[in-house]
Amino acid sequence: MIDDRIGVGFAGCGAISRLYTDIYAGLCDIARVVAVADPLPERAEHRRARQVEAYLVEAHAARLRAGEARDDETRAHELRKAALAESAATAGIRVYRDHEDLLRDDDVQAMVLLTTPAVRAEPTIAAAEAGRHVFTQGPMARSVAEAAAMADAIRSAGVRFHSQCGARYPRGIALAQRAVERSLLGEVASARVELNWFRPQGYYRGWHGTWSGEGGGAAFHHGRYIIDPFLYVLGSRAVELFAFAGPALREIEHENLTHAAVRYSNGATGTIHASLLNHKQRLTPPGRFEILGRDASMLVGEEYFNQPSPGASYWEADTTFGLGDDAAVDALAALADDVSGVPERASEQYQSRLFLESIANATDPIVPIEVPVHHVEIVRALYKSAHEGAPVSLPLDEDDPFYTFEGRI
Repeated sequence: MIDDRIGVGFAGCGAISRLYTDIYAGLCDIARVVAVADPLPERAEHRRARQVEAYLVEAHAARLRAGEARDDETRAHELRKAALAESAATAGIRVYRDHEDLLRDDDVQAMVLLTTPAVRAEPTIAAAEAGRHVFTQGPMARSVAEAAAMADAIRSAGVRFHSQCGARYPRGIALAQRAVERSLLGEVASARVELNWFRPQGYYRGWHGTWSGEGGGAAFHHGRYIIDPFLYVLGSRAVELFAFAGPALREIEHENLTHAAVRYSNGATGTIHASLLNHKQRLTPPGRFEILGRDASMLVGEEYFNQPSPGASYWEADTTFGLGDDAAVDALAALADDVSGVPERASEQYQSRLFLESIANATDPIVPIEVPVHHVEIVRALYKSAHEGAPVSLPLDEDDPFYTFEGRI
């Protein structure tokens, strides 16, 4: 290692890597991109050049902020960040053809996997076996078999793992999760979640809309942004479901509309509704879930705010409670104070910082790996139920075609 920052390698230099170029320029105080890899050499070289450029832009911006600082502490912080960004730009970023070459680089401590959803398991397992920490673009995996193998490799290696889902991290989600975890709602009877997004036919280009490239649609690739946080908050596994799912009003391979009735291990029943057909409506949030308990109920509305600077885009969750007695009122008011340190708006850069801090501090990730694994399993069970027209029990058996990627609608 050249310095004490975490050495990061990008595996995959396609379109989404532009976002992480900006993100890691802003994280130059804790990490440094030391290598990039892509099967197309010109694409990898382009990403290397853009990363250097992003570091130099960050250094310039930090100097401007230092010049406008109103106190010595802020000025010193910004000048240090400018120096770190410049050193990251000038230290050199190596270019490789694939993740295997990337993982042979001793300066790579963490791999940021930016491939399509179809390519997650092999690079993640290889990284874990090489002792490297892993951040993957979401969803985690396209099948339960792949997700389980990835989780086993991560646990065996004792490395940190994070699958991208910024919607897990705003304050509203932290508030909701702790309310359920501390039983402040009482016994839960109902838990329902819905995705209300819109994707026109023109969206489905390249690998979008295909099984081989995207792995799944409304409930999988898109639905993770609300189903994953919902599962994290509920803290209970699905044990049975019945679903309708398929392509509707679009010429695509996988589903863009899913309706499912679900029973959970805590005794609650509910629904999963995932749609990519919702034209924007003022009264319909893009994501929403509701949990009804004996002592209180909870409604969470979620939205993504896309800003001109990709690294500045953020998720926000509005959590409200329906209360049954004064004791619940007092307990939930105290809980709001408890999460005051969690940012109200969670940017894409914030979740990457959480990943890096878990490495630097040797701490467990906020969201355990079981949550994205369970999301994958629920989606494959949805597809199985829709295909067979019958209820499905979870967990899926390892010899079930829908445990692997062979099972599709």
